[in-house]
Amino acid sequence: MKFSTAIALTLLCSGAVPASAHHSLGNYITTSPRAIAGIVKTFEWTNPHSRLVIAVIEADGSVTEWNFEGASLGRLAAAGLTKNSMAPGDKVVLTYGPRRDGKPGGLFVAVTNSNGKTFKLKRDPNYKDSTIDGF
Repeated sequence: MKFSTAIALTLLCSGAVPASAHHSLGNYITTSPRAIAGIVKTFEWTNPHSRLVIAVIEADGSVTEWNFEGASLGRLAAAGLTKNSMAPGDKVVLTYGPRRDGKPGGLFVAVTNSNGKTFKLKRDPNYKDSTIDGF
């Protein structure tokens, strides 16, 4: 009986390690925000993290797909976003923390839609917006 309890307890505790590792922001550079303009391909209104994919037109005319992780639905809603705030084809400007591996994408912390409304997800008082002109 004690042996099976020990195994059950070990299995229960081992599940906590991957869960805590999942919420690390270590993959992103959160101290140097950048901004990028693009066209929404998909906006996934999902927990535990939202996801936003945009198409960015590069200087040479090619299109690159950028993938962004976002906050939970509760944080998005607190910032004023809804699942209908962004739709495929919408032009947006994202403020984001870039990926550490250099791939296109990151952790988005603010989004400005084509109407000029900005939704800020970052609560750090030392945070300064990064903006770019137009779309």
